[in-house]
Amino acid sequence: MSIGYEPPEGWDDALDDAANHPTPDIPGQYQPLEVDEVGTVMCRRPMPNAAAALAMAANSKIDDVGKVDHLGLFLRNHMQPGEEARVLVGMMRGEFPADAMHRVARAVSTWGTARPTRRSSR
Repeated sequence: MSIGYEPPEGWDDALDDAANHPTPDIPGQYQPLEVDEVGTVMCRRPMPNAAAALAMAANSKIDDVGKVDHLGLFLRNHMQPGEEARVLVGMMRGEFPADAMHRVARAVSTWGTARPTRRSSR
């Protein structure tokens, strides 16, 4: 059956969000997420209220400490308890790249979407 028009950009994102929306009050909603050069990290899909923390993490009007605080808030809300510490320790031991937390944040924020990720030039 043809719908007679092309779905707008973001259609796939909307369908995925509807099918896989996380519910923060239900334990066990964490799923394995493959992150480049980090491996499997137990996370949950982005919640609607995550947009504010991500926006503040990229806000040029606040200092770097504020940006890191907001990125940390986003990660703590989406990583299974204990995963943040595991990745941070892995970074300190040299098991993961220095930008591992940014890689996790990028993977979570684009999980199940048609949105492309922007790779760093490092």
